[in-house]
Amino acid sequence: EGRIEIIEKPAENLEVDFAPKEPHLKVDVSEKNHYDAVRETKEYQEFTESFTKSVDHLKESFSRAVVKNEEIDSEVILENVQDVVSKSRNSLHILDMLQCMKGYDDVTYVHSMNVALLSNVIGRLVVPKMSEEDLETLTLAGLLCDIGKMMIPDDILQKKERLTLPEMNVVKTHVLHGNNILQGMKLDPRIPEAAMRHHERCDGSGYPGGYHMGQISQFSRIIAVADTYDAMTSDRPYRKAICPFEVIRMFEGDGRFKYDAEFFWPFLSTVVQSLLNTKVCLSTGETGTVVMMNTEELSKPLVRVGDTYHDLARERSITIDRIAD
Repeated sequence: EGRIEIIEKPAENLEVDFAPKEPHLKVDVSEKNHYDAVRETKEYQEFTESFTKSVDHLKESFSRAVVKNEEIDSEVILENVQDVVSKSRNSLHILDMLQCMKGYDDVTYVHSMNVALLSNVIGRLVVPKMSEEDLETLTLAGLLCDIGKMMIPDDILQKKERLTLPEMNVVKTHVLHGNNILQGMKLDPRIPEAAMRHHERCDGSGYPGGYHMGQISQFSRIIAVADTYDAMTSDRPYRKAICPFEVIRMFEGDGRFKYDAEFFWPFLSTVVQSLLNTKVCLSTGETGTVVMMNTEELSKPLVRVGDTYHDLARERSITIDRIAD
C-alpha cells in the first residue's frame, strides 16, 4: 500500500537506438489536433481533477511545513501522486496530459507536481531495476525539491520582468532553504540532498557548490532534467513557455555537457514520441503536423503541411515556433 504504480515500460515502438541509419517513421493520418483529442477524453478530465486536488493539498502541506514547522506527511502526498498517476496509462500518456495542462502552471506548486511525475518517468525508463521504495523516494524528492521557494518573496517569484542579478541570487537561495527545511524532518537523506543539489550541473556550472558529474547524486541528476524541462516548457511571469522542440534543441546543444545523458536522452526520446501527430506552427507561418522523428537530431522532425513535407534536419532555416493551439 502506498506504492506508486506508474510507468510499466516504454511504449513498444519507442526508438531507443539514438543513431540509426534511417529515422523512425510514423505518419499522421488524422487532421484533428492531437491535444484537442486528448482534452476531450474522460481520462483527461479525471487526470486534471485529481491533479488539481493534489496540488491544493501540496500547497497546504508546504505551508504547514514552513509556517508551522510541521512534518511533511510523505505517505499522504505520495498517495496523492499515486492517484494522479492512476488516471494515466503509461509514460507517453502522462506526457500528453502534462502538455495539455500547461495553462495550469504556476511557479511552485504545479511545477513541483510536474517534476515529481517527470522524475518518476525518468526513473522508470532509465533504471528499470530501481526498487519501488527508491522510486517513491525519487518521486518525493522531485515533489519537495522546490519547497525552499516558500522562503523567497512573492514580488521576486512573480516579477513580470527578468530578474536582476541580486534578485536572481535571492532565488538561488531556495536550494539552501529547502535543504534546511527538509533536513529537520524524518525523511530519506537523499531528499534534502536533492533539494540542495538539483541545480548543480555536470560541467560544474550549477549552484550552490559548482559540483561536477561525479559529485552529484543520481536523484539530483534525474531531477535536474525533469525540473529544467518542465520549467522551460511552462509559462513564467517574465516569459511565455518555450516550445518543446526548442528545449530539446537546447539539450542537444550545451545541455549535453550540463546534464547526465544517461537520463536525458531516453527521456527526450519519450517526449518526442509523445509529440508525433502534433500540430505545430513553423517559422514560415505555416501550420503542419509532425509525422516523423529524426532520431539523430530529435529537435528536427519531418513536418507535413498539406501535401508538402518539410525535413527540418535538411531545411535548417525552418524551425518549429510553437505547438499549435
